[in-house]
Amino acid sequence: MCLPPDAIANLGLELLKEVSVTTATGLSKARIFRDATILLCGREGTFECLELPGGRDALLGVIPLEALGLEPDLRNQTLKVLPDESVDTYLTIL
Repeated sequence: MCLPPDAIANLGLELLKEVSVTTATGLSKARIFRDATILLCGREGTFECLELPGGRDALLGVIPLEALGLEPDLRNQTLKVLPDESVDTYLTIL
């Protein structure tokens, strides 16, 4: 999950660490914040959050989506809520 600095400040997230990242513009430093809680489609989870440069759109990555049991429906531009209480549950331990 990635949020711009103003959203991180508004949420009062606590700094976890600073890391080196490689992007199209080269190597730079980025900050990671702890305990960003997401409530989406009736599902809730807490994740680390990478700070984006100011003014950028928030990004919700594949790890939070999978952990919340949400699947993108690209054709309809929606999120599909996967079952969590049947034999078809997305919660599988192998």
